[in-house]
Amino acid sequence: MKKGDFIKVVSEKASISRKDAEAVVNASLETISEILVNKDTITFMGFGTFDTVVRGERETTLPGTKKRITVPPRRSVKFKVGKNLKDSVSTIIDKEELKEVTKTVATKTAAKTTAATKTAAKTTAATKTAAKTTTAKTTRTTRKK
Repeated sequence: MKKGDFIKVVSEKASISRKDAEAVVNASLETISEILVNKDTITFMGFGTFDTVVRGERETTLPGTKKRITVPPRRSVKFKVGKNLKDSVSTIIDKEELKEVTKTVATKTAAKTTAATKTAAKTTAATKTAAKTTTAKTTRTTRKK
């Protein structure tokens, strides 16, 4: 669900105009952001708690270059799910829904695997073409002499 869809649902549930609902949603999000920027905690009983945490300095590797870098400490947002929300979302899945979820996950995994395989194939093909070109140039240079 996107923000516009959310605003529409809020306007319908609260029986207010979309313009008013948009103002309420934007003011709420802005207020939550301000609270977190001020390093405070905001709790909605039964829904959850927004808080900030400090992530310490750490070492990581840049994937493209394999270069080791140090990431400085930074503040991050943490959300802890409340009991009512957790209980609402955590339902027992029946066999049909499980099949559907499994099928969706398998399809997404297959799509990622196919994309990775295509990328690897292109890289391999490009490497082979470069090798052939280099060999052909070397052969031509050798024959001219």
